[in-house]
Amino acid sequence: MSSNELLIEQKGQVQWITINRPDVRNALNDKVLNGIRDGVQQAMDNSEIRAIVLTAAGNKAFCAGGDLKRGGGKVFDFNVSKLESPMIELFKLMETCNIPVIGRINGHVMAGGMGLLCACDMAITTDRALFGTPETKIGLFPMMILTYMLRIIPRRKLLEMCITAEPIKAQEALTLGLVNHVVPEDELDTKVNEMLELIVTRSPTAIKMGKHAFHAMQDMSIHEAFDHAQMVIPLMSMTDDAKEGFASFNEKRAPNFPGS
Repeated sequence: MSSNELLIEQKGQVQWITINRPDVRNALNDKVLNGIRDGVQQAMDNSEIRAIVLTAAGNKAFCAGGDLKRGGGKVFDFNVSKLESPMIELFKLMETCNIPVIGRINGHVMAGGMGLLCACDMAITTDRALFGTPETKIGLFPMMILTYMLRIIPRRKLLEMCITAEPIKAQEALTLGLVNHVVPEDELDTKVNEMLELIVTRSPTAIKMGKHAFHAMQDMSIHEAFDHAQMVIPLMSMTDDAKEGFASFNEKRAPNFPGS
């Protein structure tokens, strides 16, 4: 599946979703947001897919945020009769996605692009990328992405970024936990492929159950999280993947996980 503004391609066991608007720094519009959502849902519905890569065309920007030039400046003119915008619908789906989502950060990340970055499970970036929330420069505040950023970036640093609108460099993004790895531009694909090779050899069932538990336990008290873990681990040990994992360990061979 593909369109002029968004490309979706299955490469082996990986679903690649690429924002294809380099002429506007891969800015977001409803078509792109809905396309990403559809691409994520397709991957979740396809038992062959073990990972999703979210990236963008070109080498200047991963995403500059909302397209401020669309619709005569009505980028935030939502239909109030509909409770959720396309961006929030996408974020909610990504939050429940049971497949690892890897952000291939090919350039600068600004505004709504920060939300996409935070929605990914892991991210690998080039060392020249900048990360920022420039909304106060146009009389706004990064509201819709704030929920994600509050869970990742320390409070005082996040307030500084939101208020001053000054971007941070890739190494600081790494220190803050926004990204997992920072590499030179010519090593980006190598590092992404290394990550994917690890993911596709691991138990897809364990990953799916683990991601669900990860997000559930994040909002629990420590005692609730302990109880939840005690209930999940026996169920996990009964899966076909776990049985294959135990057998391969005892037989000293590589596992062949059935994904069930």
